[in-house]
Amino acid sequence: MEREELRPLEPRRPDAGYDSQGQLIQDLSAWVDLLLYQYYAHHQWLGPDSSLKNMLGLVVSREEFEHNLTRAAQRGLWTQQTAEEQEDAMAVLEAIGARIEKTWAELPLLELMDRFDLDDFAFCCVVLAYLPHVDRKYERLYAYLQDDMTRKCPDTALAVQLFLPWGETPEGYLARFAGQGGFLRLFKPDKLAQGSLDLQDVAVEYLCAGSIASRPGLRLFDGTKESPEAPLAIQQETARRLDRAMAGQEPCTVLLTGPAGVGKKFQVAHLMARKGLRCVFADLEGEEWAQRAEEAALAADLTGACLCLYHLDRQEGAESRPPDGAMMDRLGRTEFLQGKRFFLSVERGPARLQGLTVELELPMPSEQERLELFRSALAGVELANDCTLEELAAKFRFSPRQIAVACAQAVGLAGLEGGGPVQRRLLHQCCHQQAVHRLGELASRVPPAYSWEDVVLPEEQKRLMQQACGHIRYQHQVYYGWGFDKKVRYGRGLSILFAGAPGTGKTMCAQVIANQLDMELYKINLSQIVSKYIGETEKNLRAVFQEARHAGCILFFDECDALFGKRSEVKDAHDRNANVEVAYLLQQLEEHDGVCILATNLLGNIDAAFMRRITYVVRFPFPEPPMREAIYRRMLPPAAPVADDIDWAFLAEKFRLSGGHIKNIVLAAAFLAAGSGQPISMRHLLRAAVDELKKNDIVVVREELKEYADLLDT
Repeated sequence: MEREELRPLEPRRPDAGYDSQGQLIQDLSAWVDLLLYQYYAHHQWLGPDSSLKNMLGLVVSREEFEHNLTRAAQRGLWTQQTAEEQEDAMAVLEAIGARIEKTWAELPLLELMDRFDLDDFAFCCVVLAYLPHVDRKYERLYAYLQDDMTRKCPDTALAVQLFLPWGETPEGYLARFAGQGGFLRLFKPDKLAQGSLDLQDVAVEYLCAGSIASRPGLRLFDGTKESPEAPLAIQQETARRLDRAMAGQEPCTVLLTGPAGVGKKFQVAHLMARKGLRCVFADLEGEEWAQRAEEAALAADLTGACLCLYHLDRQEGAESRPPDGAMMDRLGRTEFLQGKRFFLSVERGPARLQGLTVELELPMPSEQERLELFRSALAGVELANDCTLEELAAKFRFSPRQIAVACAQAVGLAGLEGGGPVQRRLLHQCCHQQAVHRLGELASRVPPAYSWEDVVLPEEQKRLMQQACGHIRYQHQVYYGWGFDKKVRYGRGLSILFAGAPGTGKTMCAQVIANQLDMELYKINLSQIVSKYIGETEKNLRAVFQEARHAGCILFFDECDALFGKRSEVKDAHDRNANVEVAYLLQQLEEHDGVCILATNLLGNIDAAFMRRITYVVRFPFPEPPMREAIYRRMLPPAAPVADDIDWAFLAEKFRLSGGHIKNIVLAAAFLAAGSGQPISMRHLLRAAVDELKKNDIVVVREELKEYADLLDT
């Protein structure tokens, strides 16, 4: 072929810059075509008599071997070009350079050249490697020129031969591909080690689209165009410290630590929006964190963005451990040109980083901050009259993310149910769904099935329990509205002790309180808590209180005298360990700022130190005949068929039983009536009552039943 057959460079606007990257690539490809032609013209692949040109790279003939043995080694294209060829190549290059100098459009190729500070040789290498992604013809051209049909990417030797500056030697420029960092980050390391110039996928994406699309584990946040999902309602001081860290010109690494969901990424996103900057967010969870960090750093450099790496913690089962020193060293050595980067983790790791490092910790929101988050998330949303955000903020010790998701879920479900105000119970249910905890391993959930109408107690006991519910509902007003938070720094939790004989309604009233407060009730399994091994009981107790604090639920210790028993005189190691357990439980109960309900049949066995830490003590009396009659009546649901012959006063007077026994009697009578196909009658209740007493070794004499004795015979 002749030189005139090549696609000529014909600048349509030689005196103006490039309007698009397509125009620039068109001129650059024409220039590369010219260099490839000259290289081809001066490179005699086979001897003049060879007939194996179609087998190039697959077969080596004798003639080719002898020809290659006698020809001189190539020392760069400039050593073989004629004066006219050099003039043609320089003219094309100067025309392109003139147009580039007049270009004001933000073209990805020119942006990359500027951000990576590429010299002419490095820029040409990038262009040479990028052209196959624009036009597949270059794959075949490179394979032919490299004498290998499997190599469709240009190799380093070809790049040096084409772009070696005048007067330079190939050895010096081949050595540029032996190091690491710099413009070599643009190429795949494994391919570069084999001598091939294959651009990284993220580099190709940027050159094609001018940006980086979000993908799992990698996201580009553009603060010039995007805004965070919600306003920054809290943590203003942290935002001001981040602003100060960004103010300096020197490179800076910000270490942000805090619990999951506390708002670390949210803070960085708001910072980018305030400053009008871009930021690449990369998730380092998993085994391939090092490669993902390198990719994210390259994506940030390509787009001129800051870098934010999160999930630096390593997960081990349910626990997370901070990033180790090796990981921090590796991340610190990761090349990053922009200078501002953020490392996010739950716990602080060993900060072995060079240069300026700023450490900031984001704690879980306080109750006042949680209130602000609830207000922000529910701004403009109509709430039911009995729904107060102050109560939600006091109950649920949530992170900002949990609050946002719970509120969005409640608003969405309210819309599906036909609109109207968001109901109190619905909002509480959505909050409970966000509570992530492991209480199921140490406790069992008790669904609250009772309300105040089911409680049969003297008014004094009812008043105490309702007063205890007010302790939670008005907690925010008392502590923060009236300033008691400055007087009471700890011990703000609510602890209620139910004391009374078995069957007097202690568990039932625990469910009533849970129902009244719209809180989940978890009954502690003592078999899972108490351990014969030293220290295990304390460890289990710590886990219970910690999980309850996160879940915003009620802890119910039934038969609590097994745990809260009196400390004894130390006579051996067993006494000492038992006393340590009791002392530790005292400490946990005092520090717990949630709700605990304790029930015991033996109030005298409770350690006196616990009584000071109990907020309310409710004593459950054994029911008298009027209370027993009320319990009988309330145990019958409205749908149950009831005969007219029942003498409630006789049953209540004759059988001195607690509410638990009465429940068993009414339920047994209902099954007897269902079996006989009759309504619940006096006969069924008498038979069930006598059987219940026999179960407790109490014999009923017929004469005591008076006129109802014959009913036992039928």
